[in-house]
Amino acid sequence: MLGKEDNKDIFYVYLHRKKSDDKIFYIGKGKGNRYRSKSGRNLHWKNTVKKYGYYSNIIQDSLSEIDSLELEEFLINFIGLENLCNKNYFNGGKSGFKHTLESKEKMSKAKKGHIPWNKGIKCNDSSLRMQGENNPMYGKKVTHAKEVLDKLRKANGTLVCDLYTGIFYDSITEMSNTLCIGRKTNELKKRCFI
Repeated sequence: MLGKEDNKDIFYVYLHRKKSDDKIFYIGKGKGNRYRSKSGRNLHWKNTVKKYGYYSNIIQDSLSEIDSLELEEFLINFIGLENLCNKNYFNGGKSGFKHTLESKEKMSKAKKGHIPWNKGIKCNDSSLRMQGENNPMYGKKVTHAKEVLDKLRKANGTLVCDLYTGIFYDSITEMSNTLCIGRKTNELKKRCFI
């Protein structure tokens, strides 16, 4: 549930890139110094940073929390969750990770006999008010994503993104030469977003 700050334009969307090859490996939203913080990161993120190093870029700032969540979701979908270290992202109610039957059984056995922390606590009215059409995100589409991509293109000249790796190139020619794929091949057309 969103807090009192959801209408203030104090949030931003950021990305982390590997120092070794500039590949994007994390997309996030935050406020304050979250984009620089190493705390509260998952093991995959920590291992990537340990191996390759990283640097941060704020993609768009001065956003409301809702707008920052929409933009974060758009960029994660654009680059592909499988190309990122993000683990707490939900797409249509599904996380990007699925437990095996064996791990589900182990978790079930470990929980048997434990009393849940929220047993007997009733759902509060505010969470019920946020369901369905009452939810501020209900039926909304990302409206400012094109603006952000245009901003990235403007800052970097003609920006081309490799959809498989999330790496941005200055031109199709640069992407073609780097990947050793012909400029006019279907393989390159499938992989790039201008």
